[in-house]
Amino acid sequence: MNKIYSLLLAAVLGGMTLTGNAQTQIAFISDAHIQDIDRHPERVRSMEVQVQSTRLFNENYYAFRTALDDVARRNIQLVVLSGDLTDNGQFFNQQKMKEILDDYARRKGMRFFVTTGNHDPALPFGLKQKNVNYLAADGSRVTREDSCAGYADQMKCYASFGFFPRKEYRYWETPFTSYTYEKYSYKEAQKEGRLEKRTYTLCDSLTAMDASYLVEPIDGLWLLAIDGGVYLPKGMNEGRMMYQGSSIGYNNVLAHKSFLLPWVRKVVAEAKRLHKTLVAFSHYPLVDFNDGVSDYVKKIWGNRRFDLDRVPEPEVSEAFLEAGIRLHFAGHMHVNDTGIWEGKDGKKLYNIQIPSLATYIPAYKILTIENSEDFRVNTVTLDSVAGFNQLFPLYQAEYRSDSLKGHPSVWNKEILSSRTYREFCDYQFRDLVRVRFIPRDLPDSWKPYLKFTGARLLQEVAGEDKSAEADWTQWRMEDMILDLYRLRYADQLALRDIPASRLAAYRYLFDRAQTSASTSPAVEYVRDLSVLFQAFLNGEPCVNFRIDLKNEDIEVVE
Repeated sequence: MNKIYSLLLAAVLGGMTLTGNAQTQIAFISDAHIQDIDRHPERVRSMEVQVQSTRLFNENYYAFRTALDDVARRNIQLVVLSGDLTDNGQFFNQQKMKEILDDYARRKGMRFFVTTGNHDPALPFGLKQKNVNYLAADGSRVTREDSCAGYADQMKCYASFGFFPRKEYRYWETPFTSYTYEKYSYKEAQKEGRLEKRTYTLCDSLTAMDASYLVEPIDGLWLLAIDGGVYLPKGMNEGRMMYQGSSIGYNNVLAHKSFLLPWVRKVVAEAKRLHKTLVAFSHYPLVDFNDGVSDYVKKIWGNRRFDLDRVPEPEVSEAFLEAGIRLHFAGHMHVNDTGIWEGKDGKKLYNIQIPSLATYIPAYKILTIENSEDFRVNTVTLDSVAGFNQLFPLYQAEYRSDSLKGHPSVWNKEILSSRTYREFCDYQFRDLVRVRFIPRDLPDSWKPYLKFTGARLLQEVAGEDKSAEADWTQWRMEDMILDLYRLRYADQLALRDIPASRLAAYRYLFDRAQTSASTSPAVEYVRDLSVLFQAFLNGEPCVNFRIDLKNEDIEVVE
């Protein structure tokens, strides 16, 4: 029966074509970070560690399945997963992800294409990871040590999802294959696509593996998966080479993957010659994702804030644009954003950041290809997720256990009253800003002002008295900082969570700060916040929008 089904599926897919189809769609899902908690309560992480992380560890398992169900409901068959599929590449998580993808491929006819992220693999040859943040049934902490996959194990596990050729692909290659499009054969691709042929010299005599590939899943569409990960050595330990992580992404590619850019340039040229529509994706961004204020953030807060170490250098963006990349999807940052790099000839590289399913605001993207130069992008938020509250009794036990031990919980217990997954993610994000971002990011000189109400801030900035008005007394500077981070992570999606009256008060305060003659330090702090707010409120379209490559135009669509 399975064989008959496979033959029928191959026949259906064999009829798919991009040419003449104005509704070819691809779903882009990123940074699911799933932990296999299904019938495995011993793998549940504590709420305490969740609210101090830029991602959830537990509930995103249910969110990922909900996202796939939504993709299936929309009858979208091509799905790109741009890295960090699992918590940290643990073998049991990796196997669960494979089971999920195989299941949706079998039941819904979906075809998946994955790439590597900095959490899978966390290190090129794997690692053993010890964590003390797992929960016992009584809410106490349990230590686990798990083995995590490296490149080879991950690529073998996900072999059916782009890393290796398949019979139904029209075409498939890597930076290391030698055949041409006209002489392509599945048999030759199998031979040249073996893991041992996909290595390069990293530095000195060290070799490393690259997981990049190009695939034509349907006639006329080329998906270019770029492995932007570089794991540099950091010395020997007990006779074994140790490696750094790859979180800074493309900034190491030009120096250490010299083969990659020429290959990308060749792929672009071939796509043009053969009239293929080319869509590139990677785990890592190719353009600044901070709406043009990265240098300003560095000036006022230092160079380790707002993920500045992960911002692509200008020469990286320029190099890939010059190689011909125009449309690129990325994850890694867990932000909803569109970044544009304009080259010397006026052409533009559009980098579309896919939000994470595991933090504020959980969402994925849908790309609709109208033609080779006209694209529509829609953002789908996950408001409702079945099962997101299944672990609440265990978190209650964690809270009680900590209280009995005299260990004050850092998280707000109100999170357990969340009615939706989106609300749950917002509660987690509020705690994340309070316990991690504010203590880490804000200069000490700002912190005395955090408890100032809006009315008192206005008094400091402009000498105006709004203490009798609710719009100015019901929020504090710490709420303004929270809203700033909301906008930084979710852009226009965050406006649902920021009252319009509060946003209007912010604007009024910013205007007064610009013309204020006060010598209060608050004036300069508010001016700085004004620059960041204005950037995040007025960035490029990033929710529902259209990109016209012919006319170099991007516009919001309803």
